[in-house]
Amino acid sequence: MDTRFAAAMQRRTATVAVSASAVRGIGPKGTAAAARVYLANLNLDSISQPTERRFRTVLDRETRELKDHLPRGGRHWGLARKLLNIFLRDALYNQYLSKLYRLKSVEPWLEVPLDSHVGKALHSEFLDSRLPAWKTIKALTPELSATFQSAARVTARRRGVAAVHLDLYFWRGQG
Repeated sequence: MDTRFAAAMQRRTATVAVSASAVRGIGPKGTAAAARVYLANLNLDSISQPTERRFRTVLDRETRELKDHLPRGGRHWGLARKLLNIFLRDALYNQYLSKLYRLKSVEPWLEVPLDSHVGKALHSEFLDSRLPAWKTIKALTPELSATFQSAARVTARRRGVAAVHLDLYFWRGQG
């Protein structure tokens, strides 16, 4: 695939993934634009890793890097992780990017993008457990995210899908 075509496809995917609604109420003006620029230039080759541990290391590093590229007032770990996860999900769904960067190989490790819809849906599925009630994306820490992602993996196994796809079921309470 032509590198200019791949870059254009990645830029488009970043633009669509980081919608105004994805950052609404979370960061100041310019947050979406800064995230789009970062994700359009993300080295997607680095995402496809041979082990889950190495993948998680890259995911954590990219989350920190994206957070640092957001404008002041928008530098929240939870927001950066959410936007990165939305972008990676959309890149997986893009046949060109997915094939070029071998994203199918990391599909089982990709996280569901957490937001209030997903957090509340997961909480409702685990009322009898210690999964805390969803608060806000600003309040999301790496530890709290790991707790919700663990619940997402259990839910995904029950539904026969990878956790990254749960957003299809939980977005805006679609069940």
